Amino acid sequence: MKKNVLINALIGSLLMTTGSAMATGFVRLPATGATVPGGTTAYVRCNLTGDFGSNPNGSTPPTFSPGTGANNACAIPSITPPLAGYNQTANVVRNIIMNNAYTLNQPITVGTVTDRAWRNGTNCIYGAKIRLNNVDYDRRSVSPGSQYFEVNDFLRAGFNGRGPVSVAYFFSTTGVGAADEVLYRAGLTMTSVVHRPGGLARPLTSLAPISQNWVDFTTDVSFLDDDGSSVRDSPWLLVKSSCDAVAPAVLTNGLIFRQMGQEEQPLIEIKVNGYAPQGATTAP
Repeated sequence: MKKNVLINALIGSLLMTTGSAMATGFVRLPATGATVPGGTTAYVRCNLTGDFGSNPNGSTPPTFSPGTGANNACAIPSITPPLAGYNQTANVVRNIIMNNAYTLNQPITVGTVTDRAWRNGTNCIYGAKIRLNNVDYDRRSVSPGSQYFEVNDFLRAGFNGRGPVSVAYFFSTTGVGAADEVLYRAGLTMTSVVHRPGGLARPLTSLAPISQNWVDFTTDVSFLDDDGSSVRDSPWLLVKSSCDAVAPAVLTNGLIFRQMGQEEQPLIEIKVNGYAPQGATTAP
């Protein structure tokens, strides 16, 4: 994305002062959308520093001290456990495999996602942490250099009838797999909307219609981003909902990873199995 830092900073400050109030910790996604100028939006705002990855200086991580900290809307300070009383019930690492015309219809593992679930009675939390590989997915020999898959939006299915649905993220700053990017926004929608520098942080439901079955997280993860603002690890992206007092189901194609062309890359979508409540579907 273009590196106009001053404009991005000014627009970011305006975006942070509009819309509904933001809160630290798990934030409920409005089932019918949130009121914004001009209509309603599916999205809540989380951390808009860095203007969705367009600022080459990167985003500002959330903090929780001193005092109330800063930039921590939707953020939690610990992942073990995400909330008191929750116990881990499932954990697996799944490959993110691209197989399309860009890979010459051959499977290429462009990354992994750690898929995890916690439960407290009939309430569950589903978490995902993405790590992208040092691999060129474009095998057609028509693009110079290496083309690294970029995740701008991550989606998880299975929440129809499981409300209220809340989201949060955990940003790790130390150790192996420390996150490089924050969560910008999240919403009950299956329609991801690419963010351009200076664009609206909360597109109206005419662009991103409400879907009470899907949660869309907007972030910016790449092994090597064209704008230099992000690297390979995402934060933990968390969804809290009601569930059955049994082990989570493995939902076929319940996770979606989307490259939205923020640096003019092609639009690419990859589907992977993922944990979800029993009886969940991938219906729109």
